[in-house]
Amino acid sequence: MSDSATEPADAGRGGWPARIAVIGTGAMGSAFVAGLARARPTGEEIEVVDVRRDVAEVVAKESHARVTEMASAASADVVVLAVKPKDAAAALETLAPRMSASAVLMSVVAGLDLERIRGVASAQVVRLMPSLAIRHGKGLIVAAAGADQAEALTRGRPLLERLGRVVEAQEELFAAATALVGSGPGLMALVAEGLEDGAVACGFTRQDARDMVAATIAGTAALLADGSDPSDLRQRVSSPAGTTVAGLSVLERGAVRGHIADAVIAAAKRADEL
Repeated sequence: MSDSATEPADAGRGGWPARIAVIGTGAMGSAFVAGLARARPTGEEIEVVDVRRDVAEVVAKESHARVTEMASAASADVVVLAVKPKDAAAALETLAPRMSASAVLMSVVAGLDLERIRGVASAQVVRLMPSLAIRHGKGLIVAAAGADQAEALTRGRPLLERLGRVVEAQEELFAAATALVGSGPGLMALVAEGLEDGAVACGFTRQDARDMVAATIAGTAALLADGSDPSDLRQRVSSPAGTTVAGLSVLERGAVRGHIADAVIAAAKRADEL
């Protein structure tokens, strides 16, 4: 994997992309719209497409975007395909013939590989696995492009970096990326629930416990942001016979660490089946 920044071919020219179309306004599609709108340069248009026009209108209104139709969206400079896997073929059937060869098609559809997309689309193609935190510009986006279409990722990278950190990976790792980046927030949310329940059992109000858990997780992420080994952090806060050791001993007896690793493996296996 690599997350080194690359200067885009369009850098310094301005005006690209002038139009971005997001197809699908589910959890990930709406996160894309909101995240892109947060740091949108002057003059950039964001268009939203969904078969549920009323839902698309709500998402568009929140981000000052514009609702449009699939055929019209296909002429955008960047098209983000964020539909459900079962709807991807039909969406591509409409989009692909209408997209310019210079446009960039970014797919976040689970299980839809580059080969299948490029089989019907002449546009440049990038496959993405983002986390929902892209909504706040704090996401992690795993990205892959074919060896002969590296320019697509080079051109699209500045756009993606508005949403968070971008990590390039081989497409063979996308099942694992789906498990870690896509499903990881759900696994972490379960841990957060447990911490919150424990704090409430000790006497805190639910809201106070929730606020403290959120701050604790954010603080832990900041401590790990320099690339530190998680085991080093665990040892730094584990005084002999102290409170952390008492809590960790319960988790280790339940093989929690192994279960979390197994959960990632199980999620990756399921992603590979899609």
